[in-house]
Amino acid sequence: MNSNSPVSQEATLGAHDNTFVAQQNNYGLSATAALDMALQLFREYYPQLRQEALDNLHKLVQVELSKIKSENIISPSPRIAVPTLQAASIAEEADIRQLYAKMLARAMDKETYENIHPAYIRIIDEMNAFDTLIMKKIHEIHDSIPVARVTFIFDSKYLLNGMPRFYSPYFDGLGDEFKISKSIENLGRLQLINIFEGTVTSYDYEKFKSMPYVVSRFEDYQRINSNLELKIKVTDYVIQTTDFGKDFMNLCIQ
Repeated sequence: MNSNSPVSQEATLGAHDNTFVAQQNNYGLSATAALDMALQLFREYYPQLRQEALDNLHKLVQVELSKIKSENIISPSPRIAVPTLQAASIAEEADIRQLYAKMLARAMDKETYENIHPAYIRIIDEMNAFDTLIMKKIHEIHDSIPVARVTFIFDSKYLLNGMPRFYSPYFDGLGDEFKISKSIENLGRLQLINIFEGTVTSYDYEKFKSMPYVVSRFEDYQRINSNLELKIKVTDYVIQTTDFGKDFMNLCIQ
């Protein structure tokens, strides 16, 4: 069904031909009617549901739809609603279901539905809750982020596993630094951010050498390798959100 078609607030899913039957025409849908349409579409395609997860998603989407003007609520596109509900029905992490809920609600808003890219469903499916934490932090900073590849070197060689591949004090306190680095790499793989060699203007990358986490790791490795004369090498990197990533974050975070 064309998501721009006039539909009734009392519309229901046709029993045999997957069409919506309307008794009166208007563009605004109640939040309940719009969400019921999405769930009815899903049941038509996927009768086996994980009901507990969908019940939770239902509540989350209701909250998001309550933020949308009633006259702007439209019926969802099956191409977005069906795979979103399918993925959300097996999502075990609350933070991931929240992303699905926000995206589905935006897909039922006539002011934002055209910005919903089908690839966003796959992107959420390939993230975990910790990835969402790092993504939200990047979105919150809303600027280029200095990050470094810190290595412990001796002669023309370097030690493996001394530091995570990417480290930045902007993520301090969010969890294990190696876990943070893996999330940064995953967000880059998903094309939500760019990670490239370069510098953020006016940021002193030499400060990385004296940061507590770097110093602590260096001292541990120097103690373990007391026969080596280790030095700290810093390679400058920058994290920037892609245009694709900005749209995704605006739709699924805010």
